[in-house]
Amino acid sequence: MTRRAVMVSGTAWYLWNFRRHVISGLVDSGWEIHAVAGADAYSADLAGLEGVTVHDWTVSLDDAHPGQEFMSLVGLTHMLRRLKPRIVFNNGIKANVYGGLACRALRLPYVNNISGLGMRIRRGTRGSTVLARLYAVASAGAKALLIQNPGDLEFLRSHGLPASCRAIRTMGSGVDLAQFTPVPLPEDWPVRIVFVGRLQADKGIHDLVAAARILSRTRDDIAVDVVGGLQHANAGAVTQETLSDWEAEGLVTFAGQQADVRPFLAAAHALVMPSHGGEGMPKVIIEAAAMGRPAIVSDIDGCRDSIVAGETGLPAPPRDPDGLARVIATFADMPASRKTAMSQAARARAEAAFSVETIVEIYRELVSEVDS
Repeated sequence: MTRRAVMVSGTAWYLWNFRRHVISGLVDSGWEIHAVAGADAYSADLAGLEGVTVHDWTVSLDDAHPGQEFMSLVGLTHMLRRLKPRIVFNNGIKANVYGGLACRALRLPYVNNISGLGMRIRRGTRGSTVLARLYAVASAGAKALLIQNPGDLEFLRSHGLPASCRAIRTMGSGVDLAQFTPVPLPEDWPVRIVFVGRLQADKGIHDLVAAARILSRTRDDIAVDVVGGLQHANAGAVTQETLSDWEAEGLVTFAGQQADVRPFLAAAHALVMPSHGGEGMPKVIIEAAAMGRPAIVSDIDGCRDSIVAGETGLPAPPRDPDGLARVIATFADMPASRKTAMSQAARARAEAAFSVETIVEIYRELVSEVDS
């Protein structure tokens, strides 16, 4: 029987940026990989990987008409029935729900990667409760759930996920330590804080701009940079008009979408991640750590798990621009020796806990179970 595995995601962008090393690792182990994903600019990059075949999956990034959502489920089910994989790896909310339901119906072994549940599922409304229960049902038949923080597992169990469902803790999606290498911190003036991510409300970008506005009243030694665009932004995306207003205000420097974030991390003293919630373990935090950059993060599931408070980063209250401004100022006022110690501790933790090789090995062990 062909050793065929399927990777499912709502976007090719996700598979390229978060599962590329896993895919290559499985190909090196003799597996034929089929990537099933929403088509985007990264589809061709995926198709260029040795041993990978790409299949376009019609799926919306956000809510769509119920009929369209149903057809996404049907389309994925038909594709998996035709491919007849030995194992399916689902990645992301819609892939986990639709892929989980399809795999259960087809009796295919599958693994759901819970890389953050998103804000929609945690709102506490009737609709979000239904979605949470559907997510639990779709995950209940998995060989394993890859969980990035304990809060997500507890949430799913509170909505019907059986306690017997096997969970494997991963420290995020892993980082290539040879690609993200430590760089000495810049000179102390000004202290540069960088945000890297999608420009949408639940990532806390409005809070960061408000915090920069607060800091500008009394400080001239703190600079705030933002790297990211509207691509792949979901509900709550910043409008072009708002972005233009922020740029005109001149309190924050916007660099736009960047294929390589390393130069921006290297130019900063610290990363900032003021997310409102729904995170797994943000990849940019562990990439920053690998480069020796401490992180100022919201004190929420996933973000708080990504740092050791006071050693590799600082927690900040979520949805609180004043609190965020205070924490940024606290970091800025630290002596250079303290910043350097945090930088070194961040890299050491990345080496100990965040290596992508650790993630690849988890996947190799999972495929070996269906291969025996």
